[in-house]
Amino acid sequence: MPRKKKLPELPPIPSKRYFPIREASALCGVKDYVLRFWEKEFSQLRPMKRGSQRAYRAKDILIARRIRELLYGDGYRIDAAGEILNKEDREAKAGASAPQLPETSFPGFEGAGTFSQPEIDWEEFDSVVYNLEKIEEFLHN
Repeated sequence: MPRKKKLPELPPIPSKRYFPIREASALCGVKDYVLRFWEKEFSQLRPMKRGSQRAYRAKDILIARRIRELLYGDGYRIDAAGEILNKEDREAKAGASAPQLPETSFPGFEGAGTFSQPEIDWEEFDSVVYNLEKIEEFLHN
């Protein structure tokens, strides 16, 4: 059983949409190269990439902090930490399924049935927002 180790407290995550790797590494308490290594080892850690630039979102920072806690604080090996993250991810997806809209029928509309909430691809959404911000930045310069 791994031993618990007290880790230094991390700074709060600012309310920004994206963080460059230098800022992300400072927020996670690790070096840049460690984050790049973790990206290869942990499938949950997937920052957006534009060419060679990485753009970490707040959720990426939280995942990296959890990896740091498992490896450095709890003393797990990389493979065991990956299994724990996979288990937590499965549990979160099972417990946090999107709320469904109530079944609705409209008077006077034949064949009125049920409407379910659409699935949202948040990675694609973040990518679109990122591109729109870059376009806005370009237009204002």
